[in-house]
Amino acid sequence: MLISGASVFAADNVEEMYQDIDNIEKHFFESAIIPSCDVKVETINQIVPDEEKYKDHMPFFKQTRLKLQRAMKTHDKKTSKKLFKRSAKENDSDWSSGKSEISDIDDDLFEENFETDEGEQPDTARNKAKTKDTREYNISLRGGVKEQSSQNEMVLDCEDVIYNEKTGDIEAIGQPILIFPLQKVEMTADKMIYNRDANILKAIGNVVLTKDNIPVYGDYIQVNMNEENIFMDNIETSPTAMKIRAKKAVSENNKLILSDGKMYSDSSNKYRFISRMIGPDFSRMIISEEDQNLLLTGNDAKWKLSASEINVDSRKEHDTFQVKDAALYHNDKYLFTLPSFTAHTNKNQEFVEANYPELGSVSKFGMFAGPGFVFDAPFGSIIKLIPLVNYKDDLGIGGAVKYKSAFNQTQFMYGSGSDMIVLRGRQELDDNLFLQYGSNAYMDNWFLGRRMPKYLAELVYDRGVTVKDFLAEGKDLRFRHRASTAFAQDGEYNMHTENIQSSKLSTMRFRYMAEVEQSLFKYLDKERKKSLDLSLVMQGSAAVYGTGDTQFVGRIGPRIHTQYKYWMQDIGYFISGYSDHTPMPVYDMYRYGHSNVYIKEALRLNKYLTVGWWGSVTLTNDSPNGEMFQENAFIFSIGPDDFKVNLGYDFMRQTTYFTVAVMIDTKGTTVEFDKMEIKNPERLGQSDSKKDNVAFEQGTDSPVIKKLQYAEVIDIEDPNKESI
Repeated sequence: MLISGASVFAADNVEEMYQDIDNIEKHFFESAIIPSCDVKVETINQIVPDEEKYKDHMPFFKQTRLKLQRAMKTHDKKTSKKLFKRSAKENDSDWSSGKSEISDIDDDLFEENFETDEGEQPDTARNKAKTKDTREYNISLRGGVKEQSSQNEMVLDCEDVIYNEKTGDIEAIGQPILIFPLQKVEMTADKMIYNRDANILKAIGNVVLTKDNIPVYGDYIQVNMNEENIFMDNIETSPTAMKIRAKKAVSENNKLILSDGKMYSDSSNKYRFISRMIGPDFSRMIISEEDQNLLLTGNDAKWKLSASEINVDSRKEHDTFQVKDAALYHNDKYLFTLPSFTAHTNKNQEFVEANYPELGSVSKFGMFAGPGFVFDAPFGSIIKLIPLVNYKDDLGIGGAVKYKSAFNQTQFMYGSGSDMIVLRGRQELDDNLFLQYGSNAYMDNWFLGRRMPKYLAELVYDRGVTVKDFLAEGKDLRFRHRASTAFAQDGEYNMHTENIQSSKLSTMRFRYMAEVEQSLFKYLDKERKKSLDLSLVMQGSAAVYGTGDTQFVGRIGPRIHTQYKYWMQDIGYFISGYSDHTPMPVYDMYRYGHSNVYIKEALRLNKYLTVGWWGSVTLTNDSPNGEMFQENAFIFSIGPDDFKVNLGYDFMRQTTYFTVAVMIDTKGTTVEFDKMEIKNPERLGQSDSKKDNVAFEQGTDSPVIKKLQYAEVIDIEDPNKESI
């Protein structure tokens, strides 16, 4: 027996409850929580390509560019439509009497069907469209009666339906299946009862709520459409990484409350957190499985977080997560307890900031330490305030501000111990376009090295492409170029012991840089831990300044990457020709001379210690700062392979580096809680702008499904009945 109804049940509420439970796990395992301002998060099982960076939402600049492109495309299509009409009138006398038909052609139909293939004549395209138009507007007939079809909001399939007039209950038995086509949600149970008077639906025994082939199991579910709340008993579900169990689940008053539950995983889903780092890239080293030492992700590693309460507050532009009385266990051994921990993120979880303390060292600023306080800011951004103590020449006090949004990261610091202001920021504008700005901070100049201006604001376009198998199979060609417009003031100091005098001049700079790298030879033997990658590199840079001065640099040379056992190195040699008349010598004078070699060495001494060195040496003794070493830094990577603490010191910039590289595997991980409360669960991870941007980027408009505020049974009809 099949029953369908036009307006029976508030299915949106059931779907939202499913989404709330399904989305919980990603907030605990995908966001970066390492205390570093520049952290890259990779899902090892599914790494997102760079071209999908702004798939869900995008910077304002990119939105504007796409709107202009779309407007121009629409204008071109309208022009093509007018030309097509004129061609149809002039070349086809059969259509001459159907002027109104041609003029009334729908724009969307024209865009979809009247675009000719290459070499195709307009008449052929018109006939195609005419055929499709006729097919779309044919009326399907059955038994000589016109059929009216509509999208049902609910379809119930069961063996028998029993109606109790006294209680007002409609009971569905015999493998009942309730389907909501619009939401693509399906629910099964031993039996279902709908009370017409109370407007309550109950599903009893072996309840399974399914969406996107992921089920939520329970013993009992009750939905009150009048009060718009849901109650589910003994639930269990398996989202992407984690399974969730709870004795009770209640959804009411814009809250989802799970009681006495846990999240756990039997499958392996790995996430890698990579902090910004200078020198050798230790993650590139080939390491055999038998030589790995895994603390967090080993086969026997079991991590448990037991919390008394987890609160998730889904606000308009932010999601906030608070964990109270959280005890951490490793292989059932107690480690420590966090009394309270609060993390803030935006709706797309591109970043996380939390109320942990900050400590570190900044060149010319000195060492610093202080507590952190996080606040939500407009447009999904976050501000962290850090009162601090710093030490450079003297002990002093000061403060720092960290600002984060989906497309901007800015840090501002001041300390009386050094009496210095440090500013560094980056604003993403488009896929390959960004704005970087700073003061008394080392800024990125690509292969010309990191240099410190007094002030800098620079608009940068940076893009790279790879041509696979360009020279031969496995010999790729890589091209990258960078164009920038900057306003800068020459710095007061840069590299340690330099004898270059600052001009203190402020001026504009227009620069173009390019690099071509051709792979010449590749060899890889993972079993023997041997690799060799040889390539030829050409680099060039041309700059014009607001003063009329110029700077030209050209370099060519080989680049090689090798590994033998656990010794890895990168070596490059460049022969350079240059004409350098920069008016800002401290900031961007070319320092590498006519002959330069750079070396990056890494040696894995044992499972817990890898040492590295990074150096750049001017061989011809003609560097303008009089130094032979232009780069000189040591790195120590300490800890097991899935939890590395990297300590380093840059002798040229007198800077200490502290970064962390972590890998987390959900397998064997358990999060237990007495209570989990999610406020505004329907907004968890959802933003209004996200929907608009996706629709715009794809050039389509997403349909809006109105949420039902209440429901009542209007009619139960025979699906086989024909209507006239």
